Amino acid sequence: MTLVQLPATAHCQLWRADLDSAPTPAAVACLSDDEWERARRFVFARDRHRFVAAHAALRSTLAQQTGIPGALLDFTLGAFGKPVLVEPAGLHFNLSHSQSVALIAIGDDSEIGVDVELLRPMPDAAALAADYFTAAEQRALASLPPERRDRAFLVGWTRKEACLKAVGTGLGIDTRSFEAGLDEDALEVRLPLEGRVARLALRSFDGGEGVVCAIARVLDSDMAAPAAAPRPVFQDNETYA
Repeated sequence: MTLVQLPATAHCQLWRADLDSAPTPAAVACLSDDEWERARRFVFARDRHRFVAAHAALRSTLAQQTGIPGALLDFTLGAFGKPVLVEPAGLHFNLSHSQSVALIAIGDDSEIGVDVELLRPMPDAAALAADYFTAAEQRALASLPPERRDRAFLVGWTRKEACLKAVGTGLGIDTRSFEAGLDEDALEVRLPLEGRVARLALRSFDGGEGVVCAIARVLDSDMAAPAAAPRPVFQDNETYA
């Protein structure tokens, strides 16, 4: 398991992990029974190994930042099921993975969400955009020359998912209800959430080696999802991508 620290963004530290390099036995030993159970559900060995590597990378990174051994890290679930560290309570994190690469973000300012995608041909980009992008975003995608559309679509997709993961709702919100844009510039996003509007700071960045990344940070402290009662399980917050 190879971890590369990326340039930090405002309020957050970032790491990219190669999931096809084997994690150390010590890192693997830190996984919980729940994580092992979930790993065993994967049909293909490659997917199982990548899941284990992603969670080993996350626990190793959190252990370095908190001083708490990876095996002793305790998680609870927020109101929408997003994993939250019990201790230290003020530390926020998020994990995203796409095929052989994972992205980890850790910050102590507010809730964060990240998403990562490997740059690749997207022959169904227009059809997916019709289902998930706003009308303005669909027009922006269609206006681009064909050679730029694959990256632009993945930029827009990662920006949408980073926002949803930051507020902890996953795909429970219609992605056409807010503008994230297809440009990689920083943007303040206004996302409708349960009768309120969440304000998020959103930006895209290059993760290197054909990796498209986005990170969103909640600007309104009262928008963070309240924690549920502690449960002795750990769920992958990639679920809320």
